[in-house]
Formats: sequence, structure tokens, C-alpha cells
Amino acid sequence: MVTDNHERVFVLGATGNVGSAVVEELIKQGALITVYTRTPKKINESPGTTIIQGEYTDLKPFNEAIQGHSRLFLIVPEIDDMASIKIDIAKTAYEAGVKQIVHVSAKSVPWRHYQAALPFQIAEKAIYNLPNRNGAGFVSLRPCPFMTNILFTVDTIQKQNTFMDPAEPDELQEWISPRDVGQVAARILLDPVEKHGDVAYELVGDVQSPEKRAQMLTSVLGRKIEYTQVSSETLYEMLLQVGFSHALAFGAATHQDKNPVVTRGLSILLGRKPESCQDWFNNNKNTFV
Repeated sequence: MVTDNHERVFVLGATGNVGSAVVEELIKQGALITVYTRTPKKINESPGTTIIQGEYTDLKPFNEAIQGHSRLFLIVPEIDDMASIKIDIAKTAYEAGVKQIVHVSAKSVPWRHYQAALPFQIAEKAIYNLPNRNGAGFVSLRPCPFMTNILFTVDTIQKQNTFMDPAEPDELQEWISPRDVGQVAARILLDPVEKHGDVAYELVGDVQSPEKRAQMLTSVLGRKIEYTQVSSETLYEMLLQVGFSHALAFGAATHQDKNPVVTRGLSILLGRKPESCQDWFNNNKNTFV
């Protein structure tokens, strides 16, 4: 439970894969929460929950509602001006008296190595260095690619029994369940602020090759699923065609993990073992049918 029963947690992105897991866990633990969403109908109202309708492109509702909150879960989708939006939100939150921000960033890569990662890095550095924090905590969660990324090729899994990637069939890749990221965030938001301070946590839940994931899908779906290796150029063009920006398409088509390994302390943060790729496929079987 939150250490002070009068504390209220403000949750951004409450209907996304990560944010919904944050909301679910906070409600389960009896926390007082305010959720900010442009689609209130997607939120199940419950005692202790306040719903604020708003957009990231117009933060007036957020600016008016953040007063009286002590914690903030900060996540912004990969939209134009994501970094500046995050920075503006953090400034307003700290000025309003928020004592802790838990921020979803991205797994560490060299500075400016991937254009898609740059807004996360800019926002994280800027918020960490804000002069108006006055000792308030700033926790960054740095997840590796989400297990949900395989849904980019769900159509080929459903219709052609295959999924595609530029990786070698036996190349190990890092994965994390969005649910695990959300539950780590919720547990931190329920802990005393001083416990986590200004830490940044890398989050890797499982390490599996494309070939092994194809075998998992075959077992779960009861039909043969093949892995098809394609060139980076092919995947890049495919992602552009479904609406990815150049930065996101280039990053997804060229990313390669170096020395992939599961985060040793993730089970400490979660209070349980992290969700594996096999678990995630089992839990989301109907998505692929």
C-alpha cells in the first residue's frame, strides 16, 4: 500500500498496454488514483478512481488536475514532440508538489545511436536535471523491446503461418512484457519515495531467438509457425507501409542486441518471476488465431 493513505497517484496513458497494467495493480492495492485519457469509456470506474479526459497535445486538463497528487506515472506515446511534452509535464508536476515521477524511457543505447531512442534520452536527461525538483524522486524504467512487437506481423502469422525479422534464426533477442513494466511501475509508486530515489532500472524479461519463438507459437497455436528471415531493407519498407516514421522503421529494422541477458533484479522489482515469451504467447493465444 501507499505509505500515506492521503497520497494520490496520477497515471498517464492509462489505456495503453503498460498504463492499464499500472492502473490495474494500483486499484488492486487500494490506491487513490487519477487517470488521464482521451477515451474515458475504456476505463472501468472504481472507488478511489478519478477520470480526467485530455490529450497530450492540449495539457490544460492535466495542468488543472495535477494539483494535490504526490506521485506521477509518466508515459507518452512516440508522437511528434514527445520529449518536450514529457519535459513540460514533469515541470508542471514538480511545481505542483509531486514527490515522485516514474517515467517510462527506453533501454540504454549510446547517445544518439538510434534516432528513435533520442527523444527518450533527451527527456530523461532534461527531467533529471530540472532545477525545480527540490529533492523529489525521478525513477526511469528502461525496457527493452516489448513482446507485443510481434503483433506488427500478426497478419502474416494468421494468414501465412510465419513472422518476419532481419535477425539470424538463432540470434538471441531481448524481450519484456508490457504488463511487467506496468507492474514494476505500480510497485515503485506504492513504495516510499526514498526507497528508489533517482534510480534508473533496465528491464529485460526474457531472451529468445526468432526460431525458438516460432517453436513456442507452434506449440501454443497447434499449427506450424515458421520464422522467415528478411533483409533490413524489406522490413523497413514494410513498416513504412503500415505508418511507421523513418526513425521508428529504421530502428526496428536495424536493431541488434549486444550481449542480451535477462535483468537479474527484475524479480526483486516484480516480487515474482518475470513473464517469459512462452507465458506471453499462452496468455495472448487468441490474438493470433
